[in-house]
Amino acid sequence: MADLRLKTATFPHGQWDGLKDGRVKPEGIELEHVQASPNTYRRMVRDLEFDVAEVALTTFVAAKWFGIPITGIPIFSNRDVTMSPISYNVRSGIKSPKDLEGKRIGLRSYTVTNTTQCRALLNYEFGVDTDSIRYSVSEDAHVAQYVNPPNVTQIASDKTLEQMLTDGELDAGLQLAVEPGGDIRLLFTEEEANEVGLGFFERTGVYPIGHVMTIKNEVLREHPWVAPAMFRAFAESKDLYVDSLSSIADPGHRDLQALRNRELVGGDPFPMGMAKNRKAMEAMLRIDVDQHIIPEAMNVDSLFAPNTLNLD
Repeated sequence: MADLRLKTATFPHGQWDGLKDGRVKPEGIELEHVQASPNTYRRMVRDLEFDVAEVALTTFVAAKWFGIPITGIPIFSNRDVTMSPISYNVRSGIKSPKDLEGKRIGLRSYTVTNTTQCRALLNYEFGVDTDSIRYSVSEDAHVAQYVNPPNVTQIASDKTLEQMLTDGELDAGLQLAVEPGGDIRLLFTEEEANEVGLGFFERTGVYPIGHVMTIKNEVLREHPWVAPAMFRAFAESKDLYVDSLSSIADPGHRDLQALRNRELVGGDPFPMGMAKNRKAMEAMLRIDVDQHIIPEAMNVDSLFAPNTLNLD
């Protein structure tokens, strides 16, 4: 019998190289690889363009809430113990995190995973009332059914968040493509942002999740064996990468990030399976409730293929 052909979209993370270069092959499956980009999330949750796709966690959670026919495989990536950069205009009077309350803050989209987690850290670690902030966004949510909270407005198409921050129309921005200089400052240095993330991790034991692998429900219905087969293949590819980390001759940013995280978490920087990630997933769902991505928490197990829940 011929192998089942699946169209997959993954980011250029080192842990997936084994699948892409042929060292690892999922049993009974031939993969057609597409390099993912942030637009991949929208294409998956709106158009179901891929059979298997790496999707931002908050997009996945919102998609499941609204009944988009995709299911998770407990394969997690894009993890880090840090905080997204926060830029501010000195004319705003901002000097500390609490000063963000009531201010005008720009971010690409309200449901972006990194900035959702950043807002949560501002609330949990510094007591910032993030609901008091007036948010300006340049994009709508990946999930078409999602409606922004009332304190979120979309900017005009002829404006950019970066220019609005520079001009003083915005007081601050989360993860904007703007360099410090002139009136623009960083609220936290990179080292300070790392310390915030590390403090949260040490206090809670929660290792934040950025991306999760998803699969179309149609594929699961017709071929339920695919989910565990993909889990095993991704895990094998990941293990090859983690085992080689210390010997990479010219490590890139992602490699250095993985090495740092391995030291911080005391082991595998990309743990897979529900047993190792249940606590983190439950925490991510609480964040999504607190930050108005979903109205109430969902059962973690209900988000993932049942025949993968006991895999590790």
